[in-house]
Amino acid sequence: AEYMGEYADSRVVDLSQKGLTSLCHLEHLLLVTHLNLSDNLLLAFPTTLAMMRCLEVMEADDNRIESLEGLPPLPSLEELSLRNNRIQQASALRTLAVFPALVQLNLQGNPLCQTPGIRSELATLLPNVTTILT
Repeated sequence: AEYMGEYADSRVVDLSQKGLTSLCHLEHLLLVTHLNLSDNLLLAFPTTLAMMRCLEVMEADDNRIESLEGLPPLPSLEELSLRNNRIQQASALRTLAVFPALVQLNLQGNPLCQTPGIRSELATLLPNVTTILT
Protein backbone atom coordinates (compact mmCIF):
# COMPACT_ATOMS: atom_id res chain seq x y z
CA ALA A 1 0.00 0.00 0.00
CA GLU A 2 2.97 2.31 0.57
CA TYR A 3 3.58 2.79 -3.13
CA MET A 4 0.14 4.34 -3.75
CA GLY A 5 1.40 7.70 -2.49
CA GLU A 6 3.93 8.01 -5.29
CA TYR A 7 1.06 7.94 -7.80
CA ALA A 8 -0.90 10.74 -6.16
CA ASP A 9 -0.34 13.28 -8.96
CA SER A 10 -0.23 10.82 -11.82
CA ARG A 11 -3.00 10.34 -14.39
CA VAL A 12 -1.64 6.99 -15.60
CA VAL A 13 -0.97 4.32 -13.01
CA ASP A 14 0.69 0.99 -13.80
CA LEU A 15 0.21 -1.61 -11.09
CA SER A 16 0.86 -4.58 -13.38
CA GLN A 17 2.98 -7.56 -12.31
CA LYS A 18 2.85 -6.77 -8.60
CA GLY A 19 1.24 -9.98 -7.38
CA LEU A 20 -1.78 -8.04 -6.14
CA THR A 21 -4.69 -10.00 -4.69
CA SER A 22 -6.65 -6.90 -3.66
CA LEU A 23 -6.68 -3.13 -4.14
CA CYS A 24 -6.53 -0.72 -1.24
CA HIS A 25 -6.07 3.02 -0.74
CA LEU A 26 -7.75 3.93 -4.01
CA GLU A 27 -8.64 7.30 -2.48
CA HIS A 28 -5.12 8.34 -3.56
CA LEU A 29 -5.99 7.73 -7.20
CA LEU A 30 -9.01 9.99 -7.66
CA LEU A 31 -7.73 11.77 -10.78
CA VAL A 32 -6.29 8.75 -12.56
CA THR A 33 -7.58 8.25 -16.11
CA HIS A 34 -5.67 5.07 -17.05
CA LEU A 35 -5.18 2.14 -14.67
CA ASN A 36 -3.23 -0.99 -15.54
CA LEU A 37 -3.90 -3.93 -13.22
CA SER A 38 -2.70 -6.62 -15.62
CA ASP A 39 -0.79 -9.72 -14.61
CA ASN A 40 -1.81 -9.84 -10.96
CA LEU A 41 -3.83 -12.31 -8.88
CA LEU A 42 -7.09 -10.36 -8.67
CA LEU A 43 -10.27 -12.40 -8.27
CA ALA A 44 -12.65 -9.43 -8.37
CA PHE A 45 -12.84 -5.65 -8.36
CA PRO A 46 -13.44 -3.76 -5.11
CA THR A 47 -16.47 -1.49 -4.72
CA THR A 48 -14.01 1.25 -3.71
CA LEU A 49 -13.23 1.72 -7.42
CA ALA A 50 -16.33 3.95 -7.31
CA MET A 51 -14.02 6.76 -6.18
CA MET A 52 -12.14 6.66 -9.49
CA ARG A 53 -14.64 8.80 -11.33
CA CYS A 54 -12.09 10.05 -13.90
CA LEU A 55 -11.01 6.57 -15.00
CA GLU A 56 -11.25 6.21 -18.79
CA VAL A 57 -9.19 3.10 -19.50
CA MET A 58 -8.73 0.08 -17.26
CA GLU A 59 -6.62 -2.93 -18.17
CA ALA A 60 -7.00 -6.03 -16.02
CA ASP A 61 -5.61 -8.70 -18.33
CA ASP A 62 -4.11 -11.93 -16.99
CA ASN A 63 -5.80 -12.02 -13.60
CA ARG A 64 -8.22 -14.54 -12.08
CA ILE A 65 -11.40 -12.51 -12.42
CA GLU A 66 -14.57 -14.59 -12.65
CA SER A 67 -17.23 -11.93 -12.22
CA LEU A 68 -17.62 -8.16 -12.29
CA GLU A 69 -20.06 -8.25 -9.39
CA GLY A 70 -19.20 -5.40 -7.05
CA LEU A 71 -17.67 -3.28 -9.81
CA PRO A 72 -19.39 0.10 -9.44
CA PRO A 73 -20.55 2.05 -12.52
CA LEU A 74 -17.57 4.16 -13.55
CA PRO A 75 -19.00 7.23 -15.32
CA SER A 76 -15.94 7.97 -17.50
CA LEU A 77 -14.77 4.43 -18.31
CA GLU A 78 -14.55 4.01 -22.10
CA GLU A 79 -12.30 0.97 -22.47
CA LEU A 80 -12.06 -2.15 -20.34
CA SER A 81 -9.68 -4.99 -21.10
CA LEU A 82 -10.21 -8.31 -19.32
CA ARG A 83 -8.16 -10.63 -21.53
CA ASN A 84 -7.14 -14.01 -20.11
CA ASN A 85 -9.29 -14.07 -17.01
CA ARG A 86 -11.79 -16.69 -15.83
CA ILE A 87 -15.10 -15.22 -16.95
CA GLN A 88 -17.39 -18.14 -17.80
CA GLN A 89 -20.66 -16.54 -18.88
CA ALA A 90 -22.12 -13.34 -20.22
CA SER A 91 -24.24 -12.81 -17.10
CA ALA A 92 -21.01 -12.19 -15.15
CA LEU A 93 -20.69 -8.97 -17.18
CA ARG A 94 -24.23 -7.70 -16.55
CA THR A 95 -23.02 -4.84 -14.36
CA LEU A 96 -21.31 -3.26 -17.40
CA ALA A 97 -24.71 -2.47 -18.93
CA VAL A 98 -24.99 0.60 -16.68
CA PHE A 99 -21.58 2.06 -17.58
CA PRO A 100 -22.61 5.15 -19.57
CA ALA A 101 -19.36 5.74 -21.48
CA LEU A 102 -18.13 2.18 -22.11
CA VAL A 103 -17.58 1.55 -25.83
CA GLN A 104 -14.80 -1.04 -25.94
CA LEU A 105 -14.52 -4.36 -24.11
CA ASN A 106 -11.84 -7.00 -24.64
CA LEU A 107 -12.71 -10.48 -23.40
CA GLN A 108 -10.24 -12.54 -25.44
CA GLY A 109 -8.90 -15.63 -23.70
CA ASN A 110 -11.81 -16.03 -21.27
CA PRO A 111 -13.75 -19.32 -21.08
CA LEU A 112 -16.98 -17.61 -22.21
CA CYS A 113 -15.42 -16.96 -25.64
CA GLN A 114 -15.90 -20.69 -26.38
CA THR A 115 -19.68 -20.39 -25.88
CA PRO A 116 -21.70 -20.69 -29.12
CA GLY A 117 -23.55 -17.48 -29.93
CA ILE A 118 -21.65 -15.49 -27.32
CA ARG A 119 -21.19 -12.45 -29.58
CA SER A 120 -24.92 -11.90 -30.08
CA GLU A 121 -25.56 -12.62 -26.40
CA LEU A 122 -23.06 -9.93 -25.42
CA ALA A 123 -24.43 -7.50 -28.00
CA THR A 124 -27.89 -7.89 -26.45
CA LEU A 125 -26.58 -7.61 -22.90
CA LEU A 126 -24.35 -4.59 -23.63
CA PRO A 127 -26.00 -2.64 -26.48
CA ASN A 128 -23.96 0.53 -25.90
CA VAL A 129 -20.60 -1.20 -26.17
CA THR A 130 -19.71 -0.83 -29.84
CA THR A 131 -16.59 -3.01 -29.85
CA ILE A 132 -16.52 -6.33 -28.01
CA LEU A 133 -13.51 -8.52 -28.73
CA THR A 134 -13.97 -12.23 -28.03
